[in-house]
Amino acid sequence: MTDAEPLDAAVVRTWARLAVEALGRARTALDGVNVFPVADGDTGTNMHLTLREAAHAIHDAPDDVGGARLLRVMARGALLGARGNSGVILSEWLRGLAVAATRRDPLAPALDAAARNARRAVAHPEHGTILTAADVAAAAAREAAAAPEAAEAPDGGRQAVLDAARRGAREAALSSVGTLAALRAAGVLDAGACGLVLVLHALAEAQRVSRGLSEAPVSMTPVTLDLDLHAAGGPAGPLAGGLLDGGVAGVPAAHGEELELMFVLHRAAGAAGFAPGGVGEALRADLGAVGDSVVVVGGGEDEAADAADAVWQAHVHTPDLDAALAVARRWAGRGAVSHVHVRHLAVPPVGWGVVAATGAPRLAADLARGGAIVLLALDVPVTAADLAQAALGAAAGRVLVLPGPVPDAATDVPSALAARLAETGDEDVEAVVVDATDDARVVTAVAVAADAVDAAAATGEADVDVPAAVRTALRRLRTAETPAAGCGAALEALLDERVPVLVTALVDDDVPTAAVDDLERVAAGAAAGAELVVLPTGRPGTGVTLCVEEQED
Repeated sequence: MTDAEPLDAAVVRTWARLAVEALGRARTALDGVNVFPVADGDTGTNMHLTLREAAHAIHDAPDDVGGARLLRVMARGALLGARGNSGVILSEWLRGLAVAATRRDPLAPALDAAARNARRAVAHPEHGTILTAADVAAAAAREAAAAPEAAEAPDGGRQAVLDAARRGAREAALSSVGTLAALRAAGVLDAGACGLVLVLHALAEAQRVSRGLSEAPVSMTPVTLDLDLHAAGGPAGPLAGGLLDGGVAGVPAAHGEELELMFVLHRAAGAAGFAPGGVGEALRADLGAVGDSVVVVGGGEDEAADAADAVWQAHVHTPDLDAALAVARRWAGRGAVSHVHVRHLAVPPVGWGVVAATGAPRLAADLARGGAIVLLALDVPVTAADLAQAALGAAAGRVLVLPGPVPDAATDVPSALAARLAETGDEDVEAVVVDATDDARVVTAVAVAADAVDAAAATGEADVDVPAAVRTALRRLRTAETPAAGCGAALEALLDERVPVLVTALVDDDVPTAAVDDLERVAAGAAAGAELVVLPTGRPGTGVTLCVEEQED
């Protein structure tokens, strides 16, 4: 133990900025070699977005905040904003570092605590991943700290420890291709391990700058990835497209029907019912029963008393979203569940990203299959700030935002996004909010956006105005909300006997089968023809929302 903080506040601030910049430069390259645990081409993007949320959290912290406190703020921001498997693991690595810093552990033991924290968070850890890189980095840091010259260094050996940690992570990343079969088959290094190399390189550089105040930040050498991500004999170019199109060199593509679910669980700090560490362990087990790639991070058992509540971020890949959401609902009964995100692993954004909010759990899978990042109001309402954050994380320069039940989104989302863009310096994100203010319009908008992008790709059209196509379709909709008992008559009133239509019926959980039969009878009897699609909402009640869309001849 020592009275000195392992990292000064100035180092933490510089580190956050350098790490975000470094991952931003490398995200495309890292995405291109992402083959494990799922070849969905987003590891670099997810790590970049997670660190960006961490940097955002410390942006407005007072100047006199110490390094340990700043690390806790940074770690909590990363946890709440974590994206994907790699981002969640990285957030837990940061939390371990922050907890150790709060105890005033020296730097080498703090890096060891970070590595152990990250490994504990993963239900089934594998060798050759970011976890291995963190372990090897910690071992190298311990060895450097034990060297006699470390104690004699003016900075107490911090620079030597961090440089050694970075070299250790780099060696682990280089050896990853020979450890995991998926990496060996594709001939690539592990993307997550390489991302951690950048994070540690940025930390070592931040410490180096702090040692000499005469070295201005503008003169710093940019932190870059000095690794050939493709091992000898492996594919020569980026893999993301090929992997998503069916696999490369024996590496399986992302599961065609697998969805990624993430959510945040809040419980009052010190709440009864579980032993220390028990919440994470129980949640991990529950999610492991419905999917794989399970990671649960966070908690409050070992954090400082300034945390208002204990927070966990949960992540799972699942072919059965209903079962996974049932897990989230059960845990909502033990606390509060927020930031519920659903994404289809095999549907990357093409041209336009789509962010959609809904309060209907059973619609989330269909919206995700249509290419949307879905924000689900399962327990806590979705906000305009949530939509803006999701737009920033959509991995697309242009994003269509479908606000669903979020009030005032047309003005609040652009405002929130502009504030974040001014902070991050990003200039390549354009978010367009369209007037899809209920579930019926959100469903239609996602389908129209997907069709517009597909049509443009089929014709070779360089650009397509997706918002215009969506707005045109929404203006032509006829909708009605009705009790189940009168849904047949309500549909008859909406039908136009002159043109064929597509009828989408959103039905709540307690709508009787007879009411659905009535809708089918009315649709089948329509003179011009009516195709009926029935979608359950997953909400309790007997409400039916009807949406009638004219079809082209």
